[in-house]
Amino acid sequence: MTNITGSFSQQILNTLRDMQTEARSLSGGGAGKETKSGESFADHLHQSLNEVNAANVKADKMGMELSTGKTGNIHETMLATTQAELSFNLMVQIRNKALEAYNDIMRMPV
Repeated sequence: MTNITGSFSQQILNTLRDMQTEARSLSGGGAGKETKSGESFADHLHQSLNEVNAANVKADKMGMELSTGKTGNIHETMLATTQAELSFNLMVQIRNKALEAYNDIMRMPV
């Protein structure tokens, strides 16, 4: 699951970089500026994707430990798995909304 999440994360980042490049060319370089805290949107997005990946890795590790008998705490394992699933689904929905907004903007007449 980690490889799937990693390639999916990379695909999202590549799409956003393409969108940022195109937005800069259309607006004359104003897109992609950093916020007051010094963290750009791409940095924030990358951090969020890393958190989703960490939740998936943690759930996989806990599931492996449960299946091998190293731990018997099924409650925490199920919570970690559910949290990883929800965070992944949220990431997918955010990606869908971002792509939908991008497509709407690109369809606007100039």
